[in-house]
Order: sequence, then structure tokens, then C-alpha cells
Amino acid sequence: MTKGQKNAACTLALYALVVVMLRSSSVEEWDTALLIALVVTPLALWMGWLRRRMNEQAAEWGRRRFRPWPEERRR
Repeated sequence: MTKGQKNAACTLALYALVVVMLRSSSVEEWDTALLIALVVTPLALWMGWLRRRMNEQAAEWGRRRFRPWPEERRR
């Protein structure tokens, strides 16, 4: 699978999961669950992207740090 196909499959799977969770956990109708899932799915994907980006930036910052941490200086 290409990267685009994997992204599309993950997005559809997440959408279906949200719809089923909303439908089974409450007394929402199908149309309401489908509409709420349209809002929740991009938000969840954005939050995952943001988390991944922040972790990558933190790792890069840790690699670029040239001074030791204060705890390491006392050794």
C-alpha cells in the first residue's frame, strides 16, 4: 500500500469506529452519529499529527543540546 492509501484506510477506519462508538454508547440516531463523526475524525487525526510533531521536535531539541543537564554536572 502506498502512504496515501494507508492514510485513507486509517481515516475510514477511525470514522467507522467513532460512528459505531457513538451509536452504541448512547441513544443517538444514525444520522447524528454520522455527522458528529465527521467533526471528530479530522480533530482526532490533527491531534495525532500534532503529538507526533511535538515528539519529533523534542527529540531534535534533545540531540542539539550541547550542555549537560544540571543533574549530570554534579557527577
